[in-house]
Amino acid sequence: MKSIQSRLNVNFIVVTLLLFTLFWVGQSWFLRQMAYDFVATRLSSDAYTVLRAVEMDVDAGWRINVDNTSSVYQQPMSGHYFQVAVDDQWFFSRSLWDGQIPTEEGQNIGQENIRLIQQNDKPTLVYAKTFMKQGREIQVVLAEDISRIEASLKQLGWLLAGLGIIGLMILLILQIVIIRRGLAALTDVKEDVQRLKTGDVRQLSVTHTAEIEPLVTEINYLVQNMELRLQRSRNAVGNLAHAAKTPLTVIDRHIDNLLEQGVDEGLSIKEQSQRLREMIERELTRARIAGAALPGQRIYVGDELEKLIRTLKAIYREKALVFELDISAKSYFPGERDDLVELMGNVLDNASKWANSRIRIKAHMDEHCLELIIEDDGPGIAADTRQRLMNRGERLDESTNGHGLGMSIISEIVRQYQGRFMLGSSAQLGGLEVQVMLPRQVNLQLQA
Repeated sequence: MKSIQSRLNVNFIVVTLLLFTLFWVGQSWFLRQMAYDFVATRLSSDAYTVLRAVEMDVDAGWRINVDNTSSVYQQPMSGHYFQVAVDDQWFFSRSLWDGQIPTEEGQNIGQENIRLIQQNDKPTLVYAKTFMKQGREIQVVLAEDISRIEASLKQLGWLLAGLGIIGLMILLILQIVIIRRGLAALTDVKEDVQRLKTGDVRQLSVTHTAEIEPLVTEINYLVQNMELRLQRSRNAVGNLAHAAKTPLTVIDRHIDNLLEQGVDEGLSIKEQSQRLREMIERELTRARIAGAALPGQRIYVGDELEKLIRTLKAIYREKALVFELDISAKSYFPGERDDLVELMGNVLDNASKWANSRIRIKAHMDEHCLELIIEDDGPGIAADTRQRLMNRGERLDESTNGHGLGMSIISEIVRQYQGRFMLGSSAQLGGLEVQVMLPRQVNLQLQA
């Protein structure tokens, strides 16, 4: 997954490299053409100078008066050459040193009478034009070695490439700084969302960035709406429970009347009424389970356990139960308080009912999950029975006395929070060990 900044950086590099390449190629072509124009102008001027040096000697015929030509044409291999043809008679500059300038080869560079050839393995511009002098056609061919110009253009190209890369890196650094400053508001929102998930805050902070403010507003609205919906759902469940109890009570009274009158069918009707009451209680309990933590909610296990332990000590006063606690300070329940009370209440009630005198409670949280372990020194449950209970899952029969009571509620809560629920034997106390593991996030899968 790429970040916004990485995408902008990649796009910036691609676009900048494309533009720089176009600029680099364009300036190279433009400077080369400008240099060619300069050399071509000089060759054209020298052509007229050479033409004036072509003379007619009465005794010797046509000749080249070297005194009227530039001295560079007299230096062997000077890089400046000419050759002149008069009546199929060729005259060559001394600089050619027995060489010739090709007149039929070369590459057209887009200028009249100018071609680019390789003379002595060096790039050379050739100017060729035919003039009329004293009624004769005179072909003047001049050439100039431009290898130094090409070398200078190549050096300039590499210099510009190096400066361009340095400029690109500077611009990229500046863009990174600018983008980070521009995305600082998004970074703040991201940190607020993390604090919202961990329960440090209940809403996102107000932002003054126009582009981000609608997002923050919608998230805060969503959080408030989730809280309102959950509250309405629980209120509706409570109202349903209250409304269902009255008709069931009336039915039970009629059943009692039937039993007093000796009607045998009253027992079967009373049994069905009791089953109906248990089914309603079970489904209402399941409906009250939130199944996920609301954003910004953090219920610390230690605080709720203290209240539950005080209640259990009062209920089982005759046992004088001793509760041994090993609760880390950072352990919190990743969900609703009512779900935690329902879960721990059922587990601890079973442990208190069957324990002889001691109950040990451990609660630890790491970066992945909350782990709860409750052990007692009671008789425990046989391994085959534990396996049977676990295999039956959420459809456990709550009417069974003993450790089976409330197992369906525990299983349902753990299932809703995508956790794991295991029964075993306590190695130290000898009774039942209940282990519950709940992920810190609903979509976080626990390792088996």
